[in-house]
Amino acid sequence: MSHVKERLKEVFENTIDIGIKYDGSVNNPEYYALFCKAASKDQLFKLMGNNLCMFNCSYNGDDAVMMIFSIPINSKDSGAKNIAERVMEVIGGVEDCFVTLDHVKSEEIKEDKFVYVTAIKKLNSNWEKVI
Repeated sequence: MSHVKERLKEVFENTIDIGIKYDGSVNNPEYYALFCKAASKDQLFKLMGNNLCMFNCSYNGDDAVMMIFSIPINSKDSGAKNIAERVMEVIGGVEDCFVTLDHVKSEEIKEDKFVYVTAIKKLNSNWEKVI
């Protein structure tokens, strides 16, 4: 799991420095459009067998980073239990890296055939943000 932690920190810090700005709703993101935007800017990553993108955003008036994981649900072993375990694995990996999160949400979009996990971490004084 240390590889996951190191990779998350690396992508997080890179996002703070040169990441894409997201000004939309953190409660209702347009996942497909965000993943397309991240891919077009070479900001789409693979972690724990899932796609990941991160964006600089504002959360409750504070600078933050929004992390979005897409977990495919169209595989042959994608029963409800398996999906729940994979969601918990993603959340556990993010919490292991950042200890506390300011917002966590998982949402299944059947049309996309993905479960999306959105986590938001507010920036504190240890991180400088350049946008």
